[in-house]
Amino acid sequence: MLCVHRPLLICFLLLFGIEASVNAQDDLVSTAAMREDFQFIRKQLFDVHANPFSRLTRERYEAYLDSLETRLNQPLSVADFQTKARLALVPLGDEHAAITILNANARNKAPNRADSVAANISYQRIGGIGYINARSFATRGSQDLTVYERCVDSIFAMIHRDKVTRLVIDVSRNDGGASAVGNMIIKHIFSKPYKHYSMNWKRSEAYLSRLNSWGFKDESYQNAQPGQILHFPSITVVPDRVASPFKGKVIVIVGTETFSSAMMFATLVQDNNMALLAGESPVNGHPSHFGEMYSTLLPNTRLELRFGVKEWIRPAGREKENKLVPDIPRKIPSNEDLTKFVRQLPW
Repeated sequence: MLCVHRPLLICFLLLFGIEASVNAQDDLVSTAAMREDFQFIRKQLFDVHANPFSRLTRERYEAYLDSLETRLNQPLSVADFQTKARLALVPLGDEHAAITILNANARNKAPNRADSVAANISYQRIGGIGYINARSFATRGSQDLTVYERCVDSIFAMIHRDKVTRLVIDVSRNDGGASAVGNMIIKHIFSKPYKHYSMNWKRSEAYLSRLNSWGFKDESYQNAQPGQILHFPSITVVPDRVASPFKGKVIVIVGTETFSSAMMFATLVQDNNMALLAGESPVNGHPSHFGEMYSTLLPNTRLELRFGVKEWIRPAGREKENKLVPDIPRKIPSNEDLTKFVRQLPW
């Protein structure tokens, strides 16, 4: 057994304690660093976000942020600073806005539906009813859109072959992805011209730099002045003709988890009277919302700040309540009760 003399032991404990204290202190972010990051957040929101003053005037938002910044008066861990910094996003009303800790390992372990595109939209027949489970519109890039197009075309070919006259499209657990996928479905169920979203786009140097890095050129955006809002009115979409369009009755199921581009799909369906919506109102998603995500890293804590640079306005306009309310309110069942749920819809 190794013995340590008492004076040496005390010295060792003192030194170890000091080192542990220093390491703990190193894990904290200084007030100066936090305030610099917070000011960076403020500038990004005001300069780049699509419409930071949709809920508060600039003066009131400035006062709100000032009050938050004064509370950053002692060193905090990155996680604790993240909690406080997130409060800066509340007045935006941007359901996509977030401040997150980058963790490559955690991100790699998380299931990514963009990695299984072909399985994101599936079809089955339930008695005389066709059922499409559109669980996600996620993509890894534009190359995946061709895969979706083939899947959607194949599904509607099966529906035509099965000769079903009633069709359910389920986006109740769909958290979004590419809005183009929803448009692919629409052209198979609705052949008439329909009204699309209108959009406001904020011009900023930060997002212009991002577009340039992607090799994307937009002259109207590039020539606009920083801070200028480019307005794109709603257009009338004439769906592409398909070989065998579905001519029966359609019900779209929405749920508490319906979000982003899945929300846009359901909103287009409802606002243009393409089909009835059944299920539950989404909790976080709204028909009019901010989109096209921009992200950047805070200079000191390296937290990722994310929000939308475009404001999407539903076809029905701002006059309609900004909430997706199903025409047929129904509690969404578990997968085990799905067949019964589909059969009991009021066709």
